[in-house]
Amino acid sequence: MKTFGDTYGGSMSLTQATLKSDNSVYAQLILDVGPDKVCETAKLLGITSPLECFPAEGLGGLKVGVTPLEMSGAYATLAAGGIRRRPTAIEKVVFPNGKSDNLAKSKGKRVLTDGEAYEVTKILEMNVQSGTGTRASYGCPAAGKTGTTDEGKDAWFVGYTPKLSTSV
Repeated sequence: MKTFGDTYGGSMSLTQATLKSDNSVYAQLILDVGPDKVCETAKLLGITSPLECFPAEGLGGLKVGVTPLEMSGAYATLAAGGIRRRPTAIEKVVFPNGKSDNLAKSKGKRVLTDGEAYEVTKILEMNVQSGTGTRASYGCPAAGKTGTTDEGKDAWFVGYTPKLSTSV
């Protein structure tokens, strides 16, 4: 298996594989931990699209793709230290009479430990600083990952700051 740049890097750490976008390392990891565990983790992070738990799904090979909202919600869980919340686009509504409803901070559920979220965030921050996500670097702490398909027919970026998460 080759990277988007049509190279193969051999044996490397998960950090190196992320920064180089080398799917061969992640393909092996999926086989090592099992596709069912990958599906379970995706669901814990908030992915609700149908998953069949095939190995290729861990690399984005889905029959039915996930939505950008699902992806940004999953990454928001990392930004929140492993606590998943329902995505919220509007935090507060102020009515003409001056009263307001605060819609922010839906009740969260811990789905990853602080340490797990920290380690992933550290790698994804490096990816924005010096990996495939450098175009998302704009002077504040940010983390994220690019994703492309063969021949560049599809291209994604999902990223987050301590307060915001997005997917394009």
